Amino acid sequence: MALRLHGEPLAVGMVPEHVNLALTGGNAPIKGSITTSAGRTIVFPYSLAAEAGRDVRVEGPFRALEVHGPLDFALTGVLAALLVPLADAGISVFTLSTFDTDWILVPADAAEQAAEVLTAAGHTVEDTEESK
Repeated sequence: MALRLHGEPLAVGMVPEHVNLALTGGNAPIKGSITTSAGRTIVFPYSLAAEAGRDVRVEGPFRALEVHGPLDFALTGVLAALLVPLADAGISVFTLSTFDTDWILVPADAAEQAAEVLTAAGHTVEDTEESK
């Protein structure tokens, strides 16, 4: 698989039902929210984490690995092929899927190691920080 490692640090937050929050700005390669009965999970630029407020649990910073897409819905094993090597290396992940592709958020301080692990597993990783 071909992946792109994005440079802007991201945060993941858990927003309680009673909090109305929209964190916008930055140049995040992916941002958005998904709601369950437990609350709303948001992905947003880490530079805005201080604005989230004390009721929002925030984790990060993360960097995003984007699988080169679009991916056909009939494909199987895409995430498994990427997550198993990362798990074997002890790198935690937060995954997201969009209509066109999959995204893997890794702790920012483990991003370069994640790229090395994925490359060793036969994938290609383009670091957008190096290509600028």
